[in-house]
Amino acid sequence: MGGDIILTYLFLVLSIVSIWVIDIKLFKAIPIWGVFLFFSLVFGMIGGVAEIKSFLYALFYGFLVYCFYQRKSIFSFFVVLLFTIPLFFHFLVIGFDNYKYVEGIVLSKKSVPYSLYLNLDKTLIGVFILGLGSEKNCINFFSYLKIFFYSFFLMVIVFFALTFFIRYSEIDPKMPAFILIWMLSNLFFTCISEELLFRGFIQKEVFLFFNNKKGIGLISVSIAAIFFGLAHYKGGVNYVVLSSIAGVFYGYIYYRSGTIKSSIFLHFLFNLTHILLFTYPALRH
Repeated sequence: MGGDIILTYLFLVLSIVSIWVIDIKLFKAIPIWGVFLFFSLVFGMIGGVAEIKSFLYALFYGFLVYCFYQRKSIFSFFVVLLFTIPLFFHFLVIGFDNYKYVEGIVLSKKSVPYSLYLNLDKTLIGVFILGLGSEKNCINFFSYLKIFFYSFFLMVIVFFALTFFIRYSEIDPKMPAFILIWMLSNLFFTCISEELLFRGFIQKEVFLFFNNKKGIGLISVSIAAIFFGLAHYKGGVNYVVLSSIAGVFYGYIYYRSGTIKSSIFLHFLFNLTHILLFTYPALRH
């Protein structure tokens, strides 16, 4: 991994962290997270994981998210979702070429091959939603540790009981050599962006749009979970169903706690449990 690539993802992580930790602006107008994101994209272009059109698309997407939070409407909500699709599904047409850290490795005898990409494009979704409009520091995550761990243990029991039943996974303890990079990537480049999109944007805004409707809490959790499941269609029908179930747990903890940190860390802790203790990413048939 060259220096340009390292700086790309280092500045990307700093951009995310600074939104929660360093609430300052340069020249009273430019948020520090935006400066870090700018350098991430610049080094990404130098390192070959992004192009000039990637940079322009990022600016355009950020503008759409900004406009949505300035004046919310159902129309602008769906416009943001529409232009989220190329980032989330890594459409090459917008010029991103995410760095492949591990390619086609088999983590255990019965598992399918696994590749680890460091997602620059997908992470932009979370950065803009968090930086321009989503919840940041207003709620204390630690107040919800009890319900968090109840949710986590119940999720592990339910989820892996189902995966054993359909022969999707089994107990398989291991410690991959690249686990630290995997943890960094999964937290910052997967969980944060997915939770901010599906819970911090879709679930939250559906709830706010229709907050006078009976049962909207359950409905918003369900809608976000269904979208979350469908977004994993490449893994097949079983993966869509399992992802939707996981989405219910993430949505529930977010709804109960009111802080996106809870669903992010539940998502991350569940994924970490999966790779360390069970077949990853899935059983080979």
